[in-house]
Order: sequence, then structure tokens, then C-alpha cells
Amino acid sequence: MSLLSHSLFLFLFLAAAIVQADSKPTGFGNRPAPWERHDVPAEFSDPSGLPRPTFRYWVPDADVEDDVLYADLREIKAAGWDGVEVICLENYGIEPAVVDPATYGYGGPLWRQRFNTMLRAAQDLKLTMDFALGPTQGASIPILDPDSPGMNTELVYGQANLTAGQAFSGPLPQPTRINPGYANAPEFYPPPENYTNVFVAAVLIRRSNFTSHDPRVIQLDYSSVQELTLHVANNNLTFMTPNDGDYVLLSFWQRRTGFLAAQGAFNNATSPSNPASWFAYVVDHFSQEGTDLWTNFTEQYVMNGENADLLQQLGLYAWEDSAEFRAELFWTDDFISHFTESRGYDPIPALACQFGTTGLPPSTLANGFFYFSFVDDSGADISWKLRNDYRQALQEAYEQYHLEGLSKWSATWNLQGSLQPYATAPNLAPPWDMNSAAAHIDAPETESNYFDDVLDAFRAMGGGAMMGEKQIFSSELGAHRYYAYAVTWPVILNDCRINYVGGVNRIVTHGFPYSGLRPTVEWPGLTTFEWTYSEMWGPRQPSWDYVREFGDWIGRTQLILQSGRPRVDIGIYRHKYILVDIKHFAMGEVIFGDPSLANAGYSYVSVSPSLLTRDNAVVEDDLLAPNGPGFSAFIVDNSTNITSDALSQFLDYAKQGFPIIFVGGVPNESPYFCKACDVFILDNIEKLLAYPSVSNVSTEAEVVSVLRRMNVLPAVENLDPCPILYVHRIDEVNGVEYFWAYNSDLAGDHATKVAFKATGTPFQLNAWNGAITPVLNYTLNAGRYELWISLRSNASTIIAFAPKDFFPTATVPHRHVVSTDFEDIEYDAATGSIILKSIWNRPHAATLSDGRSVHSNSTTTLPPASTLTPWQLVVQDWLPNPDPYYNYTSVFQYHNYNLSELVPWYNISGLEFSSGIGTYTTSFQWSSDSRAAGAYLDLGEILHTARLWVNGQWTGPIEIENPVVDIWPYLVDGVNTVKIEVSTPLRNRLLQFNNTQSWEQAKYAATYLPQPYGLVRPVVLRPYSILKIPL
Repeated sequence: MSLLSHSLFLFLFLAAAIVQADSKPTGFGNRPAPWERHDVPAEFSDPSGLPRPTFRYWVPDADVEDDVLYADLREIKAAGWDGVEVICLENYGIEPAVVDPATYGYGGPLWRQRFNTMLRAAQDLKLTMDFALGPTQGASIPILDPDSPGMNTELVYGQANLTAGQAFSGPLPQPTRINPGYANAPEFYPPPENYTNVFVAAVLIRRSNFTSHDPRVIQLDYSSVQELTLHVANNNLTFMTPNDGDYVLLSFWQRRTGFLAAQGAFNNATSPSNPASWFAYVVDHFSQEGTDLWTNFTEQYVMNGENADLLQQLGLYAWEDSAEFRAELFWTDDFISHFTESRGYDPIPALACQFGTTGLPPSTLANGFFYFSFVDDSGADISWKLRNDYRQALQEAYEQYHLEGLSKWSATWNLQGSLQPYATAPNLAPPWDMNSAAAHIDAPETESNYFDDVLDAFRAMGGGAMMGEKQIFSSELGAHRYYAYAVTWPVILNDCRINYVGGVNRIVTHGFPYSGLRPTVEWPGLTTFEWTYSEMWGPRQPSWDYVREFGDWIGRTQLILQSGRPRVDIGIYRHKYILVDIKHFAMGEVIFGDPSLANAGYSYVSVSPSLLTRDNAVVEDDLLAPNGPGFSAFIVDNSTNITSDALSQFLDYAKQGFPIIFVGGVPNESPYFCKACDVFILDNIEKLLAYPSVSNVSTEAEVVSVLRRMNVLPAVENLDPCPILYVHRIDEVNGVEYFWAYNSDLAGDHATKVAFKATGTPFQLNAWNGAITPVLNYTLNAGRYELWISLRSNASTIIAFAPKDFFPTATVPHRHVVSTDFEDIEYDAATGSIILKSIWNRPHAATLSDGRSVHSNSTTTLPPASTLTPWQLVVQDWLPNPDPYYNYTSVFQYHNYNLSELVPWYNISGLEFSSGIGTYTTSFQWSSDSRAAGAYLDLGEILHTARLWVNGQWTGPIEIENPVVDIWPYLVDGVNTVKIEVSTPLRNRLLQFNNTQSWEQAKYAATYLPQPYGLVRPVVLRPYSILKIPL
């Protein structure tokens, strides 16, 4: 592929000075980073910078065109996204490269040049830029010698089975399990490497007379462990086993895993002077050496020269993806000393029980098990405690060296660190406590794909971000397996809202692929992840010209969710060193299973016990961690163990009268191998229960009544319990509280009277159109505002309580409605009147805050609702370019239809496999002499995007979940025209376009069925009457 001259291209940017990007917060690299304050009244209509979403931008390698890079970023900016996260994809480290990485690979001169192009384009377009710290997922670096210190390391073992009194003399048993494998195995091979097995220790352990419940597991007596390490010479050992039973001899060896992440030069022609030719391997995530290798490579080969200056000006986050790498048992060179310092004993005697088919509990993977287990002298299994000690020591190394190490390094470049601190390849994956880890990185990140839209999974991580006082908790959002070219905006908005409930407040949209020509790639262009995961956003999609209102909705919502500090009603104890595998084994995270807590309005997140020892984990003014989530109570739910540190904290909290509820019994031991800790817990748990603020209940269903008895009410209470959930933020500087409300029921609409613990004047903020209006229907009862909230399925709204003049564009009337059966209320500032609307033919009444009662005319008869028909449909059908290898632009074919009813396109002859844009037109009669003052137009169900024009006037963004538009401002006497434009994903067309040159696309075309497109429900005109009340 020909390359545009870089020097010529840079001429486009000569006028641009290197100054801090307008969108980058001041002091971003400070530690702690200053909390960015948003001017919500000024910014809500059109947010910029951090509140707006970011696109993950997949750049395949350096074989790309500078002008295309600029054009792609320009498209992203115009769509309403204010940032990009640049990934050098390199086929995700799976498929073989199509161009030689020695020339075009990550870390080479051409990649550095392309990175500079993107930085300069971002500067010119006022975009911010995040970047992966390595090729593909950011966990690796290209390196000539993957057997070097600082690379991913594992512990392996050799085994010899011995009988009582048997003599042993000879070489130590060599390890046999030395290949943990891949979740997605690369289809290429690196240069052969003989990874060095470094001897660590040898132990002799007696087989136990206590029988294991699992015949595959070898049960061992912990008190019998003998360390033989000092007797080993030149990897040889001579000894005699005791006569008291059969034994196993285990030798432990550490080695680099050589976990491959990206391809190097064709034909393995690596060159010491060309880092682009080197294969990329995962670094050690548990040592400073690993962090230094990782960051030093980036500094030397990516950030050098002007790139570093530009990143300091407009870069935000240095990023790493979730852990998709493995080891037989994760290790690091100094682990023994680190473990001993952390846990207070030598780890060598306990190593045997750490190995297994998976690093997770056996219940997580079918037929998973640990090879060895330990019992004490009474026959009690102590393996789980020993394993927790290993995991905690590993966790602390990860947090100290990798997470805090990345944050410290990022600060030197005026950046912040961001990563996903959990494993998505559960077999032999790192066993991290993601909740604890989230407090140790500048901007922790989750994802919609692996968390699989499970609400409690996001809450499970969100509490860590809040306890760590992180302003940003981001999410890689929109990746759905089997939904490439098929994901719709209702799905994306559902993803957003589920994430927001868990504390997420920054969306990184997955994703935008490089749009330029690529070798062997046909229309519609580069498609990542083997045509499996959504989504390939950009102009290749018929909906691209319609996404701006969604970018605006996300930006406005996130402006609120980033403002002030979080407030969460309940903290829930969670101590797990794994994320229960949600995606692959349908084992969803459950923090609190009974829906009564959330249905009553209580918000909650989980908290790891390690976070209760932080300096901010104190009770002040009846709140736990007031500078973080500000909990009003804490729950320990069905936990049989508790850390001694957590129990000590609970004793202190209870002394101050802070409410704590145990569910399903109380813990009776430590999760660690610590007899003194077990004694402490047994001695003090009853003391804790004696405090009046501490309760012990049998079931989760009892918790709400206990909270109420303790006078712990939610910040927002659903007076009629229902699945409307809330996110609460407080802006103490301006005296404002924000409440984001979400109907989490995907199958039904809900309405309830809601009681808010807040002060000020209530306002409603519309994230779809940017309008801020006073709430006109509420009462004050026992110091709480009571409002009526009604939300369609999967819909959300924003309520703010602020000083009366805080929002200058919102005129607050001096009276409001306290009760009414009208469905809609507006305030007309021009006439100083409240306007009540109803679509029903019945008497209506309203009572005002001054005591006045008003009634509608009971004799008014509205025209009946009417279904609009017939429709004229023009479909712009998107087809492959006749020159599909060299032109990815679609060509259009137009179809015209007259429809008597609205049905999906695949039920219309000639549109079975069409994708594109549909324009529906019709008309209706309207008379101002009718008793109707106006009308709503109900569009039914929106499958993807929709825009509405009445009499040639665009009516503005449509709330997708509630596509009912008040068209009164656009009505005329006589004939009124209606035009509705809808767009579709590209899937249906791709099902018919069988690209025989691409096995992925051919498989795609043979696998899926068509989606429903177009308008599929009746469009109904609903006249309404009004009652105008002058104030």
C-alpha cells in the first residue's frame, strides 16, 4: 500500500501550537489528581471533554494512511465523541499478520510516526487521546529475550511418589505441566526459546490418612512438610523417607511463561536494532521490574520526541485491557520474601495446594480441581486458607508494583493510568480481587461484554473505585458476542444504564476500526475480532449520520455522574480473589440476591475488607467514608469468615452507633491461615453483636425492615417498591444534589411516588435535548420531597435539587402542583402559567401549593386517537461497492413502497436482506377548531435510530425508550405531513454478501438470521386537551 508522505501531511498542522488541549482537565497528572468540577448549568446543553464518550480506535498496524487517520478522528469528533483510545490491534495477537511487522509493527519508526499523526490530528480537532501500553491489549511489550527478568513468570513443579522408608538419590523431579495454554491461541509461532527452569525449593510431604472427598485430589498432612531445599546440590538430592507413611517429593521451579501477545517479523527474522521485528510477550504484573520494562519500552519507542510533548498536553489515560494471559501458578522473582513479609510465614510448605486445573475455586469450571490439598492434624481442610494467603500476597504485589506503579509513571507524563483489574480467561488466570484493585489505579475500568450486563457485577467493582476516591470509573462498552454489524442503540443505551448503576461514569465505546484500505480486505472494510464482536462504528454503518444525539445523551448523563462525589446508601462486604465467570459459565455476580433492597430505593456497592483499612474508611457525621461513597449502613451477607482487620473496623464503627447487619449468621473464622486471627474473631464477634446498632437476621428479605427500624432510609425511597434504581451525586460546593433514576425492568414500565432526602428546589434535566426545567408536581412530607416518577422500560431521567437560581435558564414559578391526575405538566414562563395536559376524555383536577383547586371542563370531548396510514416508504439500500477490495464506500439502490401497515423490512418483498435508511412519509388532517389543543405522535417501537419531521420541521432528538413527541408547535390547519427517517445496522445486507475471500465473513453470512428493521408498530396520533392555570 502506498503511504502518504508524513512530512507533507504534517504541513497541515504547522499552524497548530503545542498547547494543553481544551478538553484535558488542569493538573491531570497531579497525585492525588484534583477533582474536576463541572459547571453543569453552563455545560449541560453541550458538554465537552471528559464527560463526553470516547471511542476505542483500532489501528491495525503502521500500514495505514495519514489522511485516513485524520479523517477517522474527524468523524469521531463530529459524532459527539471527544476522545479516542488508540490500540495497535495487530490482529489481536491471534491471526497471522498480513503485512510484515518488522516494517509496520508496534514500536517501530513507522508506528511512532503514525502515532504522531494521530496526536497532531487530535490536537487539531480538540480531541483527547488514551493509548494502550503495548500492542493488542496493552499487557505486553516487544522483546528479543522473553526469558528476561520482568517478564510473565510462573511456578511449576515436579513430583516423585515415594513409599515409607524409601531411599531417594538423584536429580530432582522435573516439571511436567509447563504449558498453561491460551484462551485464544495465536496462529503463528515465535522463534524457539528454551525457558530456563530456576530451582526454588524442594519439600517432602506425607500423604494423609484422611480421605479426600475428591478421588483426584492427593490429600497431604500439613504438619509433615519437610523442606529439603538446603540439601539440594546441583539439582540433585539424597535422602530417606520416614517410615510413617507414603510421601510425595515436590520440587518447585520458576520460569518465564513466554506468553505471546503479538507477532514479530515474518519468518522470525528479528533484528536487535528493530523493535518492530520483535515478538511481544506479557510482562510480569507483580514486580517493579515488569512495570519498568513495560513503561520504559513505551517511553523509548513510542513516546520519544514530539509524541511525549503532545501526550502531556492532550493525553489522558495510559491503558491496559483485562487479563487474558495465564500461568501454571503466577509468580515473581521476589515472591517468597514478599509473601513472608505480607503473611508472616514461609510460603514454601504451602505451595503444593496452590496448583490445579484452574486458579479459581473448582466449582467455577466444570471438573476443575486442585491437585493437592492440606489437612491439619484433626483432618480439617486448611487448603482454602493457604490459597487465600497466596492470593492476598499476590494481590498486594499487583497493587503495589503494577497498579500504583503505572499511576506513578503516568503522573510523570501528566497522564493517568487506567486498566481492567480482572481476568477474562478464567482458566489459570491471575486471581485478583477486582474490588480492592480498583482503589489502586487512577481510573479503574470495567466492561459490558465480560460482565454481561449483570448489575451486581458492576456494583462489585464500583465500590472499590469509590473507596479509592476515583473520580472516573470507566467502561469498555458495546462489545457483544455474535453482534458484529448488528448491535442497536437500544442495546447500547441498556449497556450504559446498567454500567451507570454500578458507578461507571465514563464510556469508552467499542469501537471504531480504521477505515482505510487493507490488504485482502473487502467491503465494508477492516472488521476486527473475526467478525464476532460488535461494533464496527463509522461511516460504513447506515446509522452513523444519526449517532450525534446518542453521543449528546451520553455526554449529558456523564456530566452529571462525574459532578460532585458519589453517595451510596449501603456498603456490602465482598471478599473474592476472582470474578466469578459471568460470560462463559452463566455464574452471575450476586452481591445481594433479594430484590427488596433495590426495589425500596436503596443503592449499594460492594467493599473488599482491605479497603476498610484505608485512611478514609472512617465514620463521620453518621457516614462511612464520607469523602468516598458515604455509606449509611453496612451489610455482611452470608459470609462464614471475615478478616480480623475488618472486624476491628466494625467494632470501631459500632462504638459510634454505625448500623451493621449480618445476614444468614455471623462469621466464625478468618479467611487466612492465621490461628491468632481465628481466636480474635471468635473472641470479638459476640462483642460486636452486643452493640445496639448491630443486627443479625436470617434472610435478605428481612434487611429492609431492619434498616427502617434503625431509621436508615435510602436517599431516594420508592414508596411503592419497584425496580427503579438510583445513582446519587452531591456537589457540596454549589449545594446541589443530583439523582439519576433508571427503570431496570427490561420487560415493563413502572411508576411510583418517590421520597427524596434533599434540600433546595427540584429540577428535571433532560439528557436527550439538554433542557433544564423546574419540577412542577411535588409535596414536602416529613422533611422529604415526594415526587411522582414514571419511566418506560429501560428509560432514565435526572432530578436535581439546587438553589432556586442555580440554573439560570430554568424559571421557577412561585407556586407548584401538589396533586393532579393530568399526565403532563409544563410551565409557560412567558405568561406565568402552569399548563396541564391530558389525552383522556374525563374530568381532571389539580391542587396547587397555595391551596387552590382547579378542574377541567367535564364536557370536553377530544378527537379519538388515530393510527396514521397509509405510508410511502423509500429505502436507500446499502450495497457492496463494485470494486470491493479498493473502495469500501457503499453504493445505493432505492426501493419505493406503498404500505397499508408497518411491518419489518424482511417481511417486505425485495427488502429481505436490505440494510440502509428508510424514509416513511404520510399525512393527516388537523383542525384548530377541534377541542384538542395539541397532539402527541407515538412512534411505537424504535429498533435503532429515528428522526421525525412534521411539516418539514425537525422535532429534535427522540427518547428511544419513549418515542412520544409533542408535535403541537408544528401543527397547521388542514393537511399535516409527517416524515420519519430510520436507519439500520448493516447485518442483513452482509448475510447476503458472501465474501469468499474471507473465512470469517463467509462464516458470518452462513450463521445468522436477518434482524427486524424499520418501523414495526402503528404510529398513533393522540390529541390532548390542556388546562392553563395563571399564577
